[in-house]
Amino acid sequence: MNVIELIKERIEDELYKKNKPRTVIFWYDEQGEYTVSDLEEALAEQPVHIRQLTRNNFFTLKLEIEFENKQDSYLLYADFAKPAIEENFLLDMELYGAEFRADTKALLAEQLQVSDSILRPLIKEYREFFKSAERKNKLKKVVPPNATDREIEYAILAVLTGAPIANMEEITRHLLLRGLQEETNEVYRAISKRFSTNRMWELISEYFGLRSSDLTLQHLMQHILYAHFKRHAHFEEHSLENKYKTTRGNACALFIDDWLHTKENEVEVLEIYIKEIEKRFSIIDILSERPIEQFAGISTFPVTDYLLINRLTIELLHQTSNFDAWKEILNKRLKMHWAKRNERVQCMLNVLIDAVDLTKYKMFLKQYDTREPLYMQYTSKLYLIDQAYRRFMTGFLQLENKELLEKLAEQLTNWYENKFLLKISQETNYLLETEEEGKLSKQNKFYKEVLQPILEKESTRVFVIISDAVRYEVGAELVSRLNTRSNGVASISPLVSNMPTYTQLGMASLLPHEKLTITENGIVLADGQPTNGLSNRIKILQNAHSEAIAYRLTDLLDWSRAKVDENLKGKRLVYLYHDVIDAAGDSAKSEQDTYMAAERSIKELSITVDRLSKLQAKRIFITADHGFLYQYPKIENDVKIGSIKGEIIDSNRRFAIGHNLLIGDGAINVPNKFSTLEGVETVIAKGINRFIGGGGLQFVHGGATPQEVIVPLIDYRRTLQSLLVEISIAMPKRIITGYRIQVPIYQEQSISLEYMARTIRAAFYLNNERISNEIEWTFDMVGENHERTEQHVFNLVENYYPTGQTCELRIVTVEDEKVTPYGETEFTIRMYNALY
Repeated sequence: MNVIELIKERIEDELYKKNKPRTVIFWYDEQGEYTVSDLEEALAEQPVHIRQLTRNNFFTLKLEIEFENKQDSYLLYADFAKPAIEENFLLDMELYGAEFRADTKALLAEQLQVSDSILRPLIKEYREFFKSAERKNKLKKVVPPNATDREIEYAILAVLTGAPIANMEEITRHLLLRGLQEETNEVYRAISKRFSTNRMWELISEYFGLRSSDLTLQHLMQHILYAHFKRHAHFEEHSLENKYKTTRGNACALFIDDWLHTKENEVEVLEIYIKEIEKRFSIIDILSERPIEQFAGISTFPVTDYLLINRLTIELLHQTSNFDAWKEILNKRLKMHWAKRNERVQCMLNVLIDAVDLTKYKMFLKQYDTREPLYMQYTSKLYLIDQAYRRFMTGFLQLENKELLEKLAEQLTNWYENKFLLKISQETNYLLETEEEGKLSKQNKFYKEVLQPILEKESTRVFVIISDAVRYEVGAELVSRLNTRSNGVASISPLVSNMPTYTQLGMASLLPHEKLTITENGIVLADGQPTNGLSNRIKILQNAHSEAIAYRLTDLLDWSRAKVDENLKGKRLVYLYHDVIDAAGDSAKSEQDTYMAAERSIKELSITVDRLSKLQAKRIFITADHGFLYQYPKIENDVKIGSIKGEIIDSNRRFAIGHNLLIGDGAINVPNKFSTLEGVETVIAKGINRFIGGGGLQFVHGGATPQEVIVPLIDYRRTLQSLLVEISIAMPKRIITGYRIQVPIYQEQSISLEYMARTIRAAFYLNNERISNEIEWTFDMVGENHERTEQHVFNLVENYYPTGQTCELRIVTVEDEKVTPYGETEFTIRMYNALY
């Protein structure tokens, strides 16, 4: 029963049970929880007048009640304590009237569902807090049933700080969000006025395990951040350790982890504190001379990333890096808070991953086997050097602060140009002289050996995307991205392009034909039919297969679904032409954007595969007419050679086609084995030479280097959705004996066509409350059973856990923004040696 119901009962008792003609009821409410208007509304149906009794309106009320309305009943409400007898000017009225006394403390205890004996001392202790009806109403929302005195104190602090629940993490965060200076922190001032800052510090110190007797908000923030810093620091910094000792370091660290996952405006406040304390702690001095393994896992302070970037840059310059260890560090850093928040740091880390790869791949050149043909070795390993260098330069050129990596970029470029490309050019010259290309499929036989058998034996619609100048390493990267999809699988094989490696001949070679020739004005003919232009290519395709068609890829992407259905109706073979890399590289004005164009081409081709998959396409081939050779620095004069003389039909910086051609030292005739173009002489520049003439020098093609000659043949097949790999806890005894526990997690299946990677988040929970750090990991391992176990470390909050108590390791699957439960594993806590 609440106070209003009690006052109603008292009025009815006075008027009806006691059968009085009228009554005057006095209500002294020291806490002043009501107003006259509140009472008038609540007691509207009661036969009483409600008046406010003040310390100076006694005479006015006495006149009204005893002379003006002698027959009416009254409720006189005073928001102060009952005055002493000698000061009570209405004492005579009280003697014939009645006094209403509400035991508001008992009522409040009943409403809060807490013990009256526990609540009464707290009301007395924190009198100011309980004077407000609004605060008591808020208290009702956060006090748990049957709360202890400490839980009620937590609830009071939750109300005063604005925390949504009576949880010390929430209370502390909402307190610290208002600032670290006590005199300007309005929440701190409210606690000081309506609770007790001494008691608040006792509760906070107990929760975070603090030992300092002179705590301030600034010191508290530093204390908690040091614990977060220390969690992954494999060393002790004595100057800080002595000042910020804690018995609950894991609780402190978890507090910061949780804060970093709150609302944006709250995270921004924490970030300001972290940066200020980073300077106060002199973190840069603490870490700068330490081995990287001692601080590579620290995620607290942003300067850690910059120190690691500088350290790795120096190691790469001196080629002293542990590549595998560094790559693991960089990939972990990308998942940490500051890399996610700072795009510049994220870009720098990605660029360094490519720099590590490129430096590591240098060994492939040292392992070059002169007994194996160049093209064979290129498609097995050497292409990775081109890929890593392209990725590195693409990222480097987009950095805002390039100066940090300029020396490294210069060194890697110098090696790429003067070691790698020099070796490739020498081996290319040897290959042409010996005509030893190896056993690789020929571009010229693509239609006959790849497409024709499918068209004859299957009813499947086949799409062929020909992307101008997509060289093998670009195709390999595209394949790796396509294989992250759950409803398809991509494979890659190399094709040796027809020489010279230029667009007209490459496009013609991919069409159905028996013989390729060229007219005097440079048009390549397939069995006498011109191959230039979309309409001519459609004719050739339809002569070979009546249900064939060709379009520009950009047109298809612009069509509506209805337009696509209309244009593809009845078609079994669809050629789609795409031009991004060659369009950028073939112009001297834009050739410097070649690597960016390669990235754009990968993205557009990925989008195309998605679009075609939605159209239920089951077979998609992606290939190219030729590759390209690209050199970032200015081309030196020693690779420029005199242009070819004679009856030139077609030419560029790397080749010439014609009759009676005069060849200098820097060029060579294309052996018949490498070209099916009949009736003409073909000459290409040796190695990486360029013929003197118009056009760009950085982006070239037409020659015989593997970068120009080897193109990808990507076979993408739409499949039933692949399954995510299963994982399991690889511990026979699931017992926790300390606050730090290492959990081996086993990946049940190897990544394959049937199984794809699973990303998980995991943490320990007790009664639905998280009691450990949370880890996120992607299980994408390939290999035998013994090679597919990953060790993860969890740090439990330093609570008292009764021996035999159980908790759960909960795992969820993360797919983009979607999070779904995966499993729970029960652990038994047996901390026999822990001191509480």
